[in-house]
Amino acid sequence: GEGFAELEYGILRWMGAVDDSTLVVTTVHDSQLLPSEEIPREKLLEHDVPVDVIVTPTQVIYTNTTIPKPPGILWHKLSPQKLGQIRILQQLKDRLEGELGAPLPTGPDEVLPPLAERNNRGKGKGKGRSRSRSR
Repeated sequence: GEGFAELEYGILRWMGAVDDSTLVVTTVHDSQLLPSEEIPREKLLEHDVPVDVIVTPTQVIYTNTTIPKPPGILWHKLSPQKLGQIRILQQLKDRLEGELGAPLPTGPDEVLPPLAERNNRGKGKGKGRSRSRSR
């Protein structure tokens, strides 16, 4: 994806809701499985969250991974563009910078993918689309 699951994990780590002992579980189809030797460890990035359990329609696999989980929000990886889309992270960054009295690092600029066309849906602040009813 676009790294949003990793951001959610980082937020949960910062909140203390998860730690290294919390199992990370994912679901995939059997056809998506690769032997572990086909996934070079050096290709994993600092923000990648290793999974502990993989569930498919036919099996449950315990990975016994020794890859470390990210310690929290990796501010130095978070681009200004992505930060600009996530209000809670903006507020958290402002709060932490205020507490520290210094700016947190910022990641490099990035071009985000275009937002999906919504056909004017979602512009009513959660009220949905009004429909006229005739009797």
